[in-house]
Amino acid sequence: MADEDEEDYMSDRFLQGIAEKAPGLVPAKIAKNYKKEFRHKELNERNKVKPLRVKESEHREHGLANALDSSNKGFAMLQKMGFKHGMGLGKDDRGGLGREMLLKRQREIKETLKEESAKKRKKVEQNQRDNFRRHMSGKFAERQTASDLYKSQKACEQLDRSKDLPCIEKWFWPDVKDDNDEKDDDDKPEETDDEPEPFEKLVSLTMYLRKTHQYCIWCGTKFD
Repeated sequence: MADEDEEDYMSDRFLQGIAEKAPGLVPAKIAKNYKKEFRHKELNERNKVKPLRVKESEHREHGLANALDSSNKGFAMLQKMGFKHGMGLGKDDRGGLGREMLLKRQREIKETLKEESAKKRKKVEQNQRDNFRRHMSGKFAERQTASDLYKSQKACEQLDRSKDLPCIEKWFWPDVKDDNDEKDDDDKPEETDDEPEPFEKLVSLTMYLRKTHQYCIWCGTKFD
């Protein structure tokens, strides 16, 4: 074969043959061939040594090809979190631990938003009920005030007339719409623009009835 026919420049047989043929040239030729052979072997040795990145790649592939067991601390921790063999990791994984955690978080957020929405809706409904209650209470108070004022005006007119007293305020007596009753209109003072509110009228008229006639509309009787 070609490898077997090729001369070994470092063998004793080759060196001896050269010495017999050209004794004066042996040292220089041997040195040159030796240096060439040394470089060739050194290059082969370098090629046998793998680069670091190649070693790291092979080590990584080896690690990925072998499954972790419970003896690995990291894997043991994942097992406590619910991870099982065959499950994927990471948020981008469609069927692994990351997806389960993401879905759980989404459910929690959905429940929180639902509770907050229910609270807001309940608060709005309560405010609506309170506003309606205040509105109706205000309406009732207005009607009650108007009713008490009218009763007080009728009582005031009757008591004033019984003592032949004039109406000192136009709203102390009931408003008479009969145009034929000129006498009643003449007895009332002229109207003014600064007329008080119904509740203020009721307060003033109540004080007048008590002081002038010792009368209370809520009692319905005179007192001493």
